[in-house]
Amino acid sequence: MIKTIVLDIGNVLASFDVDTYLKEKGYSDEFIRRLCKSTVEDKLWREVDRSDSDTIDESLIAKFMALDPEIAAEIRTFLTNSYEIVKEYDYASEFVLRLKKAGYKVYLLSNYGKANFKYARDSFDFFKYVDGGVISYETGYVKPEVEIYESFISKYKINPKEAVFLDDMKVNIEAASNFGFNTIHFSNIDQAIDELNLLGVRVTLDN
Repeated sequence: MIKTIVLDIGNVLASFDVDTYLKEKGYSDEFIRRLCKSTVEDKLWREVDRSDSDTIDESLIAKFMALDPEIAAEIRTFLTNSYEIVKEYDYASEFVLRLKKAGYKVYLLSNYGKANFKYARDSFDFFKYVDGGVISYETGYVKPEVEIYESFISKYKINPKEAVFLDDMKVNIEAASNFGFNTIHFSNIDQAIDELNLLGVRVTLDN
């Protein structure tokens, strides 16, 4: 029987839509592809999510800028303002509240650097309703690294077979499955609720 729901943040409870964010800043599609290649699409981005610094470290910014020196200024601006990208979904708080009212524990398991997480924690309403969570900067590990799952299981004494983990990244879902979690590869809220219902989780967003 499912007792616990474990949620990613980005693209599950809040959008992480870099293209839309950069288009709103007035950048062309070509420039957006170039900027993304040197930031969120590079393996260095994991180090942003791993960082426990209150601001994005200057040495890390320098490494990103070195990936494409011609747009170094834009890379710096993007990184220092990257907390702005993530925006809470309208359904997020109600979704968590309905799970709670149905008797489930609800936790977060998400990749987030400390600098950007502070803005999210202070700004997003759903944080008021979850039972806790493990964020990557707290552990020094990022999904899909096994240590972050181990840390989460240990912290909350979770039985993975009695939990469902929802994430938009297939690789993170596969890593959770290796620990015995029931998993849902999140695409949209309606699909997620349908799959939760199939697992016996009593939740709906219908009035």
